Amino acid sequence: MPDLIKNLQLLMKEESDAAKVKLLQDALQEITDLRQKEDALEEILIILARTEFPWDVDGKTTAAFPIFKERYLKAMHEVSDLLNLDLRSTITRIEPRN
Repeated sequence: MPDLIKNLQLLMKEESDAAKVKLLQDALQEITDLRQKEDALEEILIILARTEFPWDVDGKTTAAFPIFKERYLKAMHEVSDLLNLDLRSTITRIEPRN
């Protein structure tokens, strides 16, 4: 991806048509935004992967439950914001049926 960003930046410097420069700027900004979201989502996944399960083999909650719950809820709110789940997108979301 870094090569793509460098190539877009080079094209912008060489391009004289203002409309094409604007299109290249928009593409570069979108790619930059997506990379930032990717990094943020990766951090959240790392936190979740390193969080201890809050129950024992019998299914009873352990002392780690409050920490797990706090981390899990925070991570899910962050993911929801990053994915803009409160907004409609071009992706058709299929919710589980009861």
